Amino acid sequence: MRSPFLFSGIYAIVEPQRRDPLAFAHALFEGGVRVVQVRAKNGLDPLLVRSLVRLARGYKGIVIVNDDLDVALEADGVHLGQEDAAALDLVAIRTRLGRRTIGLSCGTPAQARAVDTRIVDYLGVGPLFATRSKSDAGGAIGVSGAHAVIAATTLPCVAIGGIDRSNLVRARESGARMAAMISALADVAEPRAIASELTDLWGA
Repeated sequence: MRSPFLFSGIYAIVEPQRRDPLAFAHALFEGGVRVVQVRAKNGLDPLLVRSLVRLARGYKGIVIVNDDLDVALEADGVHLGQEDAAALDLVAIRTRLGRRTIGLSCGTPAQARAVDTRIVDYLGVGPLFATRSKSDAGGAIGVSGAHAVIAATTLPCVAIGGIDRSNLVRARESGARMAAMISALADVAEPRAIASELTDLWGA
């Protein structure tokens, strides 16, 4: 990994349109989360990302942005989808981003095997379960499908798609090192407490 962090635990997705992103991220870091991805339908605010990165530094955490390569220069890395990556020169992106983290979504073993591990640092594998948070996520591949994808790569993997407290242990059975979560954290009154509970459950 180019970024100096332990890639394990809960991978929290922060959507600024859902709740105050700085207060939310602060609660997540306090609850033990160390990796946050910022995702916004209407574009990312570079000033917000800078503020989140400063906040993360106090917890030895990192901030990754979704898709936006320009704003990624303000963050610790970027996460790309298959369609995004197919239209880009990943070698040029690695040169531009330097040692920042690059993540890539994969839904099949063939996609995972095709990844250049000299360029990409981790894979987002899924969707594990049915999800309503991302309309273009595709059909769920299930735990066995995710396990097959993870077995096809040497990179650390994040299980993504429809993960909540009720299926977190099942998600871990896929072999993923992290679990991406959105609604299970964003739709609760006390995200710090829930983040701590989920972090403990994943590591149990």
